Amino acid sequence: MEYTPGVCNIGRKEVRRRYTLAAASFVVTAVILYTILSFNMPRQVLLVSLIPLMVGFEGFYQGYLHFCAGFAAGGIYDFTGSGGSRNRVTDPKAHKKDMRMANKIHAYSILSALVITAVIYFSL
Repeated sequence: MEYTPGVCNIGRKEVRRRYTLAAASFVVTAVILYTILSFNMPRQVLLVSLIPLMVGFEGFYQGYLHFCAGFAAGGIYDFTGSGGSRNRVTDPKAHKKDMRMANKIHAYSILSALVITAVIYFSL
């Protein structure tokens, strides 16, 4: 793998980190939902699950797409996973492409979390 503006800015180790974040966030979401349902809380409390669900989707999409939105915002890329070998994106056009992809990932994550939360909210 190599850096491609707006397409790929992280390597295997960073991808694994994103999937780990996604899994942990989805587990937190499940625990929140279980707790809310177990204690018969008002369904409006389900909206709290929107935040970890959004973080989970953010991690999933970043892993799946091999692209870190945070790295894009910082103007960096890293294929080592060590954090010590981060490289700077110096081309303004490349950075613009990176930011476009980062914004897409944010939008997909928010939309996915809203849809899942709405399905759960209205199914109760």
